[in-house]
Amino acid sequence: MPIAGYEESKVLLQRIAEGDRVAFTTFYTSHLNKLYRYIFLFTKSKEDTEEILQDIFIKIWENREKLREIDLASSYLTQIAKNKIIDKVRSMQTRHRVLSEIRRSRESFANTTGDDCVYREYYLVVQQAIDKLPPKRKLIFRLNTENGLSQDEIANQLKISRSVVQKQLYSASHFVRKYLFEHGEISMSVIFALTFL
Repeated sequence: MPIAGYEESKVLLQRIAEGDRVAFTTFYTSHLNKLYRYIFLFTKSKEDTEEILQDIFIKIWENREKLREIDLASSYLTQIAKNKIIDKVRSMQTRHRVLSEIRRSRESFANTTGDDCVYREYYLVVQQAIDKLPPKRKLIFRLNTENGLSQDEIANQLKISRSVVQKQLYSASHFVRKYLFEHGEISMSVIFALTFL
């Protein structure tokens, strides 16, 4: 990067660190397309890419004071993106495992031996927790976990914003985890896995 460009970038980061929203908007628009392409290479999903991008820029704004220490904005963004991509992959893998277990327990519900007993109890406690959710939150949670709909699909179907869906899913998952911890003889690994729902 030419010296003039480097100095301009440092000034921009300094202004953002001081809370300048116009500078942040400039930063956002100048890096958005390149960062989008980079993340999409790994996710192959428009929805996941946009979610990661949103998380990245929210994190940058919330921790803007740290920008004073950054020399190269592009390297900083790439590192954050790598971490977010890794988190997303881990989250998806764990979520798929938990959902598979929920579906498996539903299919083998009549079984009362060995592991199936554990998953039967787990399934019953999860259903009790879900039943205690407010109606709208319950519907959103079921559409996601049982019907496999994405956040965008739920938002379109219910005619609400994606951010509302995201908040409702977060609240529902938090409640279910807490309920399992308080009411179920469930292993901590299962409760931990629900963190990623």
